[in-house]
Amino acid sequence: MAWTCVLFTILMVMNAYSAQEFNGTTRDPFTDMPTSVVTNFIMTSSGPQVSLTGSSLPIIGTTQPSHQSGETDYGDGPIPLYIMGLFPILGDEFNRGPSARIASQLALEHINDRADILPGYEMKMNWIDTKCNAGVGTQALFEYVNSNTTYHMLLGAGCSAVAQTVSLAADLWNILQVSYSASSPALSQRKQYKSFFRTNAADSLYNYARLAIIQKYNWNKVATLHENQEVFSTTINHFSTLLNANGIELITSESFTVDPAEQISNLKEKGAWIIFGNFFENMARRVFCEVYKEGLYGKNYAWFLLGRYQDKWWEVEDNSTGCTPQQIYTALEGYISTENIPLSIFLDNVTVSGYTPSEYQTMFNQRVEKEQSETAGPAIDVNQAAASYAYDATWTMALALNQSINVLENNPNITSRLEYFTYEDVEMREVLMNKMSTLEFDGVSGPVSFTETGDREGLIDIRQMRDDPDLGKTEVKIGVYAPQEQRLTLDGIVWEGGVPPKDETTEEIQDSYIPAEYLYIACALASIGMLLLLVCCGFTIVYRLRSCVMKAEPGFLMLLLFGGSLIYTSIVLMGLDKGSVGDHFVTVCKITSWTLTLGFSCSFGALFAKIYRAHKLLVSKANLWKPGPHGGYMALTIAFFLLVDIVVLIVWTTAFPMEYSVQKVATTFDEYSNTLITREVEYCSKGNSVFFIVGLCVFHGLSLLLGAFLSYETRELKILTLNDTFWTGIAVYCVVTLTIVSAPLSFILANDPRVSYVVVAALAWVAVTLTILIVFVPKFLSVRGSLSQRRNSQTRTDDEIYEEEVDEETKLRHKIDEIDKQIAVVKRELRRRQHYGRLAVRHGCGLWCCGSFLGCNCGEREAKIEMPKGLENAQYDNRALDVSDVNITAAGYGEKGRLSLDGDTPPTEPAGNGHDSAIRAGSSSSSSSGKDIEDETEMKEKTGITGARGTGDEIIEDDDDGENTRL
Repeated sequence: MAWTCVLFTILMVMNAYSAQEFNGTTRDPFTDMPTSVVTNFIMTSSGPQVSLTGSSLPIIGTTQPSHQSGETDYGDGPIPLYIMGLFPILGDEFNRGPSARIASQLALEHINDRADILPGYEMKMNWIDTKCNAGVGTQALFEYVNSNTTYHMLLGAGCSAVAQTVSLAADLWNILQVSYSASSPALSQRKQYKSFFRTNAADSLYNYARLAIIQKYNWNKVATLHENQEVFSTTINHFSTLLNANGIELITSESFTVDPAEQISNLKEKGAWIIFGNFFENMARRVFCEVYKEGLYGKNYAWFLLGRYQDKWWEVEDNSTGCTPQQIYTALEGYISTENIPLSIFLDNVTVSGYTPSEYQTMFNQRVEKEQSETAGPAIDVNQAAASYAYDATWTMALALNQSINVLENNPNITSRLEYFTYEDVEMREVLMNKMSTLEFDGVSGPVSFTETGDREGLIDIRQMRDDPDLGKTEVKIGVYAPQEQRLTLDGIVWEGGVPPKDETTEEIQDSYIPAEYLYIACALASIGMLLLLVCCGFTIVYRLRSCVMKAEPGFLMLLLFGGSLIYTSIVLMGLDKGSVGDHFVTVCKITSWTLTLGFSCSFGALFAKIYRAHKLLVSKANLWKPGPHGGYMALTIAFFLLVDIVVLIVWTTAFPMEYSVQKVATTFDEYSNTLITREVEYCSKGNSVFFIVGLCVFHGLSLLLGAFLSYETRELKILTLNDTFWTGIAVYCVVTLTIVSAPLSFILANDPRVSYVVVAALAWVAVTLTILIVFVPKFLSVRGSLSQRRNSQTRTDDEIYEEEVDEETKLRHKIDEIDKQIAVVKRELRRRQHYGRLAVRHGCGLWCCGSFLGCNCGEREAKIEMPKGLENAQYDNRALDVSDVNITAAGYGEKGRLSLDGDTPPTEPAGNGHDSAIRAGSSSSSSSGKDIEDETEMKEKTGITGARGTGDEIIEDDDDGENTRL
């Protein structure tokens, strides 16, 4: 035994005294409790003798002296077979010791009452409170081994740290150990713990249940958080290996010793949503206090714990947390725990003990009440799982011993009996090991059997913490995991968000398509607008000869309606995106750019042309009663608009075609679904298209501002042959206002197609519809009024209106203006011919004229010019290509009446009356002959001029630009 003593001494140094110093007090690494027992080693020749200082062993049962060899006379009574029990009565946060002790004593009674179990023998147990301390447990083992009683087996220990240390030592004395609650995966290492069995599930078995849950909900990323204790570290390491083997990513594995605040913060920072925790109950309160502070709870999180805590464990007074019990419960509500099934799911099936699980439960509860009443001590916090597993563990030892009787008696190589067991009896140990490894029976906790590593393959209970209407705040059973079949059954699990949380923040791409409802509304409004255009078009055609329509230029009214129809079409086309037209999105964009641009040019161009024409008449001081035709001037204005737009559109769509592009415009986090939503917007106007869009906007923007200015200038102007300038100005104001509002909004809201489409389409529809109504409603009313008046009155022509309503002075002024215009035409022609001389009669033929085939009129002696009425036959001699006095005289302007050209101002003539005195303004002579005056008087009589425009010495001459020059 000398080598045994040396080895065990080393084990004691490595395990029993691996305590950590904390505040000057030696504390156990597993329970964090002060060590209260000092072990003294006394080496003797017969083996280690251990004495305990402090409290004596609390022994239950009758201690019989052990035999070393030979036979002992037990009399006529049954032969006692002793087992030692190690229970954590104190120092265990899971309160397993008291329940396990009571259940094992109940099992011994049931075993000894059975005549078919261990006939001729009686099982007895001596036990000790290990306080969940490895040192105390090891000392107890020494004391038992060196006592006068021989122990065949060891029941316990309840704590993994104690079980590991005791198992290493018990194996040296060939003592089999059966635990009821030690769950460390390290105990599954058969090469190290050769004689260890357990009726409870190992923590590593919980890992398989957790893995099954992960796979059920298709989670691919999880995180772990555990306390720095060997039992938890080993379990987490096994879990990490299991995750890696199944292709599941472990985001982070955090561990803490005292304060978990930093680790909780790391979990949040690294995006952990599915978290598996392994820690004791006191640390669980600290963990969930920090979870509450960091907000790692709710519908987007799933917490998984070991289900060994006492009921209402969060309500235990704990000043180290800094949180109220309600705050802790808020953070932990909904967590899922995996633990041993406390009782078989088949409550009415008879077990190996002869009792059903429900009958056992009743007897156990009665025994607890009885002991509680006898001891009058503190209330026993029952741990049903520890009790049922201790009951089955006791039956496991009894059945293994019972099945070994025949083997020992009938095996010629052994020839021994159970009562002859010694701590050196390796053969009997092997027999007991084989029988225990092959055991299969139905216990009160369910089917009992062992793997090659001594672990039990029992069912795993899955529970969820929630506020049950009937049970209150407690763990509710939601499923079972069967490791033998690798089958997970879940029923009744409740997720706060209604669906399982996600294992990561998912990114969702949302295409900002325009809803179909918006498009339907746009089509309806466009249809209403088209119907209005058809009504106005029919009205224009039917009443085109009416004064109110004819003087408003029906052709331009039709052009206005055509532009409106293009804009209505564009409103519908703008609502088509890739979601509705697919790959034709770019084509639709091109069509929309053409219809919208040309529609604006036609509709606004028609309005602008009228306003621009009216303003030209205003500034030229024309006869507004008879201003002449307007169509040509207005057509040129609209042609300019259309030309610019068409050229830009052609270059845009051919040289720089539109391209489809997608841009991420916004990212939002949906806390309800744990989704990062990225909104994408489709564009077909990115790149070079921006320059064309900006160019068109600038061009039309300037035309809008100019239109608004011209409308203001002509607000009070009334033209007889262009009678709707006032309403046209109002329409221009309307278009300008709505366009100024809609254009910036279209750029500002470009990243939100839905809102942008609603705003721009609505403003465009309002602008077109309002413009049509402003232009045509007065005409509708005018036609309606003329129809009622036509029965009682005659319609007057423009000439009749002019003759009746215009006074004589105004008529005379109008005639003078007409003569002035005729004179200005002659003067311009004379100036042009004198300026170009022999180079060319026509302007722009170049320095050298090569003949008439180039379009020049060079060297002709006589050239016929276009003269005003009455001077058609005026000719001049083109000899030497000079304008002479003879030429001008022949034209009826006197013998020496030379015109003032190129800005030279002739001397002022003496005062005289008559409008045509301006003809003599450029004469080189100081006075005119009497014949010239007679010719001028005669000319006035022919042309009908009876008044004079100047008085006194003031002579007025019209320049080419229509302005008056005082001579």
